[in-house]
Amino acid sequence: MGLAAAGFTVAIIALYWLICAETMQYERHRIDQNLINDMHGLERGAPDQMARIVDTLFSAELHRETFAALFTQGRTPLAGALRDFPAALPVDGMVHRVNVTLPALHGVQNETVRAVAAQLPGGRIVVLGRSSDGLIQLRVIVWRTLLLGLIPGVLLALFGGMVASLRAMGRVAALNDAITRIMAGDLHKRLPTHDDALGQLARSVNRMLDEISRLIEEVQGVGDDIAHDLRTPLTRVRSRLEGGRGRAATLADLSAVVEKAIEDLDQTFSLITALLRIGQIESGARREGFRQVSLAAIVHEASDLYLPMAELKSLRLEMRVDDTGMVLGDRDLLFEAVANVLDNAVKFTPVGGLTRISLLDRPSGPVIRVQDSGPGVPPAERDAVTKRFYRTDRSRHVQGSGLGLSIVCAVLRLHGFSLAMNEVEGLFAVDIVCRYALPSVQEAA
Repeated sequence: MGLAAAGFTVAIIALYWLICAETMQYERHRIDQNLINDMHGLERGAPDQMARIVDTLFSAELHRETFAALFTQGRTPLAGALRDFPAALPVDGMVHRVNVTLPALHGVQNETVRAVAAQLPGGRIVVLGRSSDGLIQLRVIVWRTLLLGLIPGVLLALFGGMVASLRAMGRVAALNDAITRIMAGDLHKRLPTHDDALGQLARSVNRMLDEISRLIEEVQGVGDDIAHDLRTPLTRVRSRLEGGRGRAATLADLSAVVEKAIEDLDQTFSLITALLRIGQIESGARREGFRQVSLAAIVHEASDLYLPMAELKSLRLEMRVDDTGMVLGDRDLLFEAVANVLDNAVKFTPVGGLTRISLLDRPSGPVIRVQDSGPGVPPAERDAVTKRFYRTDRSRHVQGSGLGLSIVCAVLRLHGFSLAMNEVEGLFAVDIVCRYALPSVQEAA
């Protein structure tokens, strides 16, 4: 606060000095211009009347602020206030600052004046000047006025700085209190925000805390989900091995038991691999390798990949591709996301049904839409199906771990894209909403 007040004081003094300098410059220019104008008037006067004019001009000036003098070409005084020609005054018709000796009530006095000297026709020299006392007095008045104004200005700066400092300290104390409560375990507490730079920083931190809370909630639930989903295949493996140990009569029987156990272990390994895959994607490290990607090529490739599976189920797999621009991203991850969505559509569409994949051009960005004539996802469960291990009742009979859409959402979050589910043209539709540019850090939050 003291440093700010000192800086404000220096700025005020500099401003006052500038005002004083400009005022003095203006007044000095005005005096000089008047002296030159008066000199031009004297030069136009009658030469034989010049001595009388000079004496009259000086005697009419009661306050002795303006004076005039007439000299011969040899600089001998003829009339006026000066008894000696100013040695430092050139005869050039320009105004100069010189020292002169002027008559006073009790003798003579030395003064610093603004004076101009010009040579008249015939060789005589006339000198016209004005005392600088007025300029000195004006400077004193201006500085006194400005200094009197400086005192309340400094006091106001100190008071304003103190108020701003107390306000900032109060807000910092509130932020520290909120941070302390968050560190103590109150993860739902958020930093107070205001409409300034500190408030913008607090909002960014709050968005970060929201994301951290979401991840912590997911991690807290993932442990139970993993235990639940791994317990079934591991229990099955143990039961098969125990049963095989007691009932296997031949090597072939024992081999069959081992084969079934291996299948259950493979299912367990695939589950763990999918979880590690989600963690790798959500780390954000893949962003460094983003390149321009053609969504049209991805849609064509995904359609070609699942066409044989659709034909086995007697499904009609339709494709529509609009002309869209390139997007910035990881081609392999985007293909994996599109393939996951299309895989679900083919799996859950009944025999003889319709599956359609489209690339649509939208003003906000391309949209990859996968539609099917299957049962779809009930509106109440559309948010839940993107969570890890969640499976609707309609999908319990289909092999899988419930991590497909979790991988899709992780890929889309990495790219700043989004997922939407709705009904379009009587078909259940899953939209991958893309954008042409990566979002900023604030938008991604």
